[in-house]
Amino acid sequence: MTSGPEPRRNEFAPLDGPATPDPYAPLDYPAGPDLPPPVYDAYPPPPGYGPPPPYPMPAAGYQYGGYDPYRATKPPGTNGKAIAALVTSLGGLLFCGLPSIVGLILGIVALRETRSTGQDGFGLALAGTIVGALVAIGSFLYFVMFVGIMASGFSLV
Repeated sequence: MTSGPEPRRNEFAPLDGPATPDPYAPLDYPAGPDLPPPVYDAYPPPPGYGPPPPYPMPAAGYQYGGYDPYRATKPPGTNGKAIAALVTSLGGLLFCGLPSIVGLILGIVALRETRSTGQDGFGLALAGTIVGALVAIGSFLYFVMFVGIMASGFSLV
């Protein structure tokens, strides 16, 4: 037989001895309508720290603004429309001039894009535009000459 109640499961027996006060517990200040509010001691500023030094003046003739962090950067790689312009313009040589019209249009669009964004491929776009225009003009002149010869009734026999 035991001398007191037995501890239940997941319960600890009461501690013997006086309870120690918590050193980190907040202090209870007396409160009342006739008492002034408590006064706290202000911490002194840390030693050795002063205000930050002022910014240096820029050199004579130098202006800020060489770097704009909000401006878009140059897109990486070569412009795809410039590559497509050159490929389709050269394809117009093989396929009777029809793809050269597409190459001419893609070349003009790619010229504008590379000029405005600074992306690589300006030379490819220019070459695609020139080759596309020459092949398209040559194909048109060939077609006009063919129709003229057929309309005139010319025969080799």
